[in-house]
Amino acid sequence: MNSKELFSLEDLLPEVSNEHKLAVTQWVFKHVVEQAREGGSYRYLIYDRLGFGPEAYVPLCNDGLTISNEFDISQMDEIKKIVREHEYSALKHILGMCDEHDCYKDASCGWPTDEGYRRTCHAHMKVDND
Repeated sequence: MNSKELFSLEDLLPEVSNEHKLAVTQWVFKHVVEQAREGGSYRYLIYDRLGFGPEAYVPLCNDGLTISNEFDISQMDEIKKIVREHEYSALKHILGMCDEHDCYKDASCGWPTDEGYRRTCHAHMKVDND
Protein backbone atom coordinates (compact mmCIF):
# COMPACT_ATOMS: atom_id res chain seq x y z
CA MET A 1 0.00 0.00 0.00
CA ASN A 2 1.42 3.39 -0.93
CA SER A 3 1.03 6.61 1.07
CA LYS A 4 -1.85 7.79 -1.14
CA GLU A 5 -4.09 4.83 -0.21
CA LEU A 6 -6.24 5.00 2.89
CA PHE A 7 -6.58 2.22 5.44
CA SER A 8 -10.11 1.15 6.22
CA LEU A 9 -11.06 1.24 9.90
CA GLU A 10 -11.66 -2.49 9.83
CA ASP A 11 -8.06 -3.06 8.68
CA LEU A 12 -6.46 -0.58 11.06
CA LEU A 13 -8.34 -1.01 14.36
CA PRO A 14 -7.35 -4.62 15.14
CA GLU A 15 -3.74 -3.40 15.30
CA VAL A 16 -4.54 -0.61 17.77
CA SER A 17 -4.54 -1.25 21.53
CA ASN A 18 -7.69 -0.69 23.58
CA GLU A 19 -5.91 2.10 25.47
CA HIS A 20 -5.26 3.97 22.21
CA LYS A 21 -8.83 3.38 20.99
CA LEU A 22 -10.19 4.75 24.27
CA ALA A 23 -7.90 7.78 24.17
CA VAL A 24 -8.81 8.62 20.57
CA THR A 25 -12.53 8.05 21.20
CA GLN A 26 -12.42 10.25 24.31
CA TRP A 27 -10.65 12.98 22.31
CA VAL A 28 -13.19 12.77 19.48
CA PHE A 29 -16.17 12.79 21.88
CA LYS A 30 -14.74 15.89 23.61
CA HIS A 31 -14.56 17.76 20.31
CA VAL A 32 -17.97 16.53 19.13
CA VAL A 33 -19.58 17.79 22.35
CA GLU A 34 -17.78 21.13 21.94
CA GLN A 35 -19.22 21.30 18.42
CA ALA A 36 -22.67 20.58 19.82
CA ARG A 37 -22.38 23.24 22.53
CA GLU A 38 -20.68 25.97 20.55
CA GLY A 39 -21.80 25.22 17.01
CA GLY A 40 -19.85 25.66 13.84
CA SER A 41 -19.66 24.47 10.28
CA TYR A 42 -18.46 21.10 9.07
CA ARG A 43 -15.21 22.74 7.94
CA TYR A 44 -14.73 24.28 11.38
CA LEU A 45 -15.26 20.85 12.97
CA ILE A 46 -12.67 19.01 10.88
CA TYR A 47 -10.11 21.77 10.34
CA ASP A 48 -10.17 23.78 13.56
CA ARG A 49 -11.54 21.41 16.20
CA LEU A 50 -10.01 18.16 14.94
CA GLY A 51 -6.94 19.69 13.30
CA PHE A 52 -7.14 18.06 9.87
CA GLY A 53 -6.27 19.60 6.54
CA PRO A 54 -8.15 19.56 3.22
CA GLU A 55 -7.30 15.87 2.72
CA ALA A 56 -9.88 15.01 5.40
CA TYR A 57 -12.81 16.79 3.75
CA VAL A 58 -14.09 13.89 1.62
CA PRO A 59 -13.35 10.91 3.92
CA LEU A 60 -15.08 12.57 6.89
CA CYS A 61 -17.88 14.24 4.93
CA ASN A 62 -20.92 11.99 5.53
CA ASP A 63 -20.67 11.62 9.29
CA GLY A 64 -19.02 14.99 9.84
CA LEU A 65 -21.79 16.85 8.05
CA THR A 66 -24.38 14.98 10.10
CA ILE A 67 -22.64 16.02 13.32
CA SER A 68 -22.26 19.68 12.40
CA ASN A 69 -25.81 19.95 11.04
CA GLU A 70 -27.69 18.10 13.78
CA PHE A 71 -26.24 19.25 17.10
CA ASP A 72 -27.56 22.19 19.07
CA ILE A 73 -27.54 21.39 22.79
CA SER A 74 -28.95 24.78 23.80
CA GLN A 75 -31.99 24.17 21.61
CA MET A 76 -32.50 20.73 23.17
CA ASP A 77 -32.29 22.22 26.68
CA GLU A 78 -35.01 24.73 25.77
CA ILE A 79 -37.23 21.98 24.34
CA LYS A 80 -36.80 19.89 27.51
CA LYS A 81 -37.66 22.93 29.65
CA ILE A 82 -40.94 23.37 27.77
CA VAL A 83 -41.73 19.63 28.05
CA ARG A 84 -41.14 19.79 31.82
CA GLU A 85 -43.18 22.97 32.30
CA HIS A 86 -46.17 21.64 30.34
CA GLU A 87 -45.75 17.96 31.27
CA TYR A 88 -45.73 16.73 27.67
CA SER A 89 -45.10 13.12 28.63
CA ALA A 90 -45.47 11.84 25.06
CA LEU A 91 -42.18 13.58 24.15
CA LYS A 92 -40.11 12.20 27.03
CA HIS A 93 -38.89 9.10 25.20
CA ILE A 94 -37.54 10.91 22.14
CA LEU A 95 -35.84 13.51 24.36
CA GLY A 96 -34.09 10.90 26.53
CA MET A 97 -36.05 11.66 29.69
CA CYS A 98 -36.94 9.30 32.55
CA ASP A 99 -39.79 6.96 31.63
CA GLU A 100 -41.40 7.07 35.10
CA HIS A 101 -44.85 8.66 34.90
CA ASP A 102 -44.32 11.94 36.79
CA CYS A 103 -40.55 12.30 36.37
CA TYR A 104 -39.05 14.70 33.82
CA LYS A 105 -35.36 14.30 34.68
CA ASP A 106 -32.86 13.21 32.02
CA ALA A 107 -32.52 9.44 31.72
CA SER A 108 -29.13 8.17 32.85
CA CYS A 109 -29.83 4.46 33.33
CA GLY A 110 -31.30 1.74 31.17
CA TRP A 111 -32.01 -1.97 31.13
CA PRO A 112 -34.03 -4.50 29.11
CA THR A 113 -37.38 -5.75 30.43
CA ASP A 114 -40.01 -8.14 29.08
CA GLU A 115 -42.04 -5.07 28.02
CA GLY A 116 -39.12 -3.35 26.28
CA TYR A 117 -36.11 -1.26 27.18
CA ARG A 118 -36.49 0.99 30.25
CA ARG A 119 -34.73 4.37 30.50
CA THR A 120 -34.85 6.22 33.81
CA CYS A 121 -33.06 8.81 35.86
CA HIS A 122 -30.74 7.61 38.62
CA ALA A 123 -33.48 7.91 41.25
CA HIS A 124 -35.70 5.44 39.37
CA MET A 125 -33.07 2.96 38.21
CA LYS A 126 -33.66 -0.75 38.68
CA VAL A 127 -31.84 -2.18 41.67
CA ASP A 128 -31.30 -5.94 41.67
CA ASN A 129 -31.23 -7.46 45.11
CA ASP A 130 -30.34 -10.94 43.81
